[in-house]
Amino acid sequence: MANFWNFPEFKRAVVREVSDDVNNAVRIPQSTKTVNIEKCRAEWGLYVQALRDLGLDVTVIPQDPKLPDCQFVEDPCIVIGDTALITRPACGPRQGETTVLEETMRNLGLKVRVVESDTATLEGGDVIFTGKEIFCGDSVQSNEEGFAILEETFGDDYPCHSIFVEYPEIHLKGYAALAAPGVIAMCDNIWGRPGWEDICDVSNYTYKVMWIPDAFGSNCIYINGSIIHVPEEQMPETFALFQKEMADYNLIPMSSAEVSKVDAALTCQCLLF
Repeated sequence: MANFWNFPEFKRAVVREVSDDVNNAVRIPQSTKTVNIEKCRAEWGLYVQALRDLGLDVTVIPQDPKLPDCQFVEDPCIVIGDTALITRPACGPRQGETTVLEETMRNLGLKVRVVESDTATLEGGDVIFTGKEIFCGDSVQSNEEGFAILEETFGDDYPCHSIFVEYPEIHLKGYAALAAPGVIAMCDNIWGRPGWEDICDVSNYTYKVMWIPDAFGSNCIYINGSIIHVPEEQMPETFALFQKEMADYNLIPMSSAEVSKVDAALTCQCLLF
């Protein structure tokens, strides 16, 4: 199945340490819980170890106390194949995260393109690559100009499709993620249902859908036959669903409880290639 989808075998990951100022990370007004930084760093450490246990060569970028969101490397960089697109996050303070990622990607030998427009916005949390095509959220974080740059960068190799994301959801990956080649996990909610209809309308391929009962529960990571997903203590119904529906894969429960307090989850914390 993975061969049909041309899904890449990942060999490397890039992560960044938890900022001392993570409690000032960008979040929606409804998110008012305080991140326990010690627990957050412990969860991050287990996350990084899981990537290493899967055989990935992990590059760790030091944290920056002036960049509260720096742990969430998914948004300022999109990597597909041997190309890294350094994005332009919608929130001005987050644009300072891109410099070190550009340097890191160049040092790792990737082709690098940088979004240079001062009006385009694009964040990796809006981008889902399936091996055959790319879905990109048309959201408050990624605009039409950002999508056009994404399409210019990767469109010669993969069709790119825009999917409307209604606020207060801020990213496509807030309710959708690639669970495995050919399988998309979708939250069964007011964003996930119309989002799935839009995906089906524009896609060139047919995917299996796995409906997830919990908000953020769809956010999972597929790596070389393994799936990192929410643990039982965080979301018992979603955990049970992964255990049942994805039993043919190596399943790795992994908590993102602390970063969820600033509207982040599993995919936000690494770049894979």
